[in-house]
Amino acid sequence: MDQKILKKDQIGKLYNELVSDYNFFAPINKKGNIVFEKIENPDDIVLDYLNSKIPPKSVLFPQEEVLFEYSLDEKDVEITDRQDLDQKILIFGIRPCDAYSFELFANFFSFHGDWKDEIYLKKKENTTLIGIGCNTPRTTCFCTSVGGNPFKKDNMDVFLTDLGETYLVESINDKGKDLVKKLSWLSNATEKDVKKAEEIAKQAEESIVTKIDADKIVKNLETSFDHPIWEEISESCIGCGSCAYLCPTCTCFDVIDETDQYNNRGRRIRIWDTCQSCYYTLETSGHNPRPTKIERCRNRIMHKFSYYPINYGLLGCVGCGRCIIVCPANNDLRVILDKVTKIEKKEGEKVVA
Repeated sequence: MDQKILKKDQIGKLYNELVSDYNFFAPINKKGNIVFEKIENPDDIVLDYLNSKIPPKSVLFPQEEVLFEYSLDEKDVEITDRQDLDQKILIFGIRPCDAYSFELFANFFSFHGDWKDEIYLKKKENTTLIGIGCNTPRTTCFCTSVGGNPFKKDNMDVFLTDLGETYLVESINDKGKDLVKKLSWLSNATEKDVKKAEEIAKQAEESIVTKIDADKIVKNLETSFDHPIWEEISESCIGCGSCAYLCPTCTCFDVIDETDQYNNRGRRIRIWDTCQSCYYTLETSGHNPRPTKIERCRNRIMHKFSYYPINYGLLGCVGCGRCIIVCPANNDLRVILDKVTKIEKKEGEKVVA
């Protein structure tokens, strides 16, 4: 693992070195919120943030995305596929929980046999992640309970640790090594730098006090599909969908066609959607298999902590705490999960994933 030092006043130099090869995305302050956007001025980059409001999943899975365009004549439909999928993307300053969420997305979009989401997978393949550790996790963070860590490096290509005046730069894999080689002006890290980074990582992990028994939650949910707890949990939910829209692992989307009937052409668009909406499962017949908040709130918890483990062997939550922060009704996922751990088991009920 190569270890270098990047001075904080050299961020602009790093940007100028790489921007010609990549679409360069990084966190910026936009109207008081941290969001990831394509960078034009490196002075806009903000790295001393707790977490972004909108997760960087929006870079690879934007709120609105053209899947393809089409034109019509009297006999045929001609499809024009995306031409930009080979462009290289660099996401700078991504947190470990969000980098891990990209892996969960890849599982979802590639798991169904021959049916794969080539758009997402191609973009992910062409994406390089320069991540940064969380020196001071929020009080709402619980990544250590769901397979994460504020300094988890597995899903990165290059990893930064904020040492105060400088960043320790570590190349995690071959892609990261190739990128760091381009930054030949970086200075070498000392043993003191490495030791300080290790101490910061240890302190950050110890600062996360929330402990969730994920194994027990998964096990209890297997027999709790019809448990009365779902009515209790859903009582204060207003169905706004904030928890889902700002969740880095929610994959729900709708597909619509925009047609220009005067020119016999159109485009198919994917937009974010949420299972917390009463219209999400509404069928053409008028039937809705999730007609009330009870079924919808249950589906959200089941999806993250039961269906996802059953289908992929992984939890569908990265513990970022965004849903806790943004809920206008103050519904706390940690409280909900604590209630789930206390469910009395019932025999004969099984989850259908």
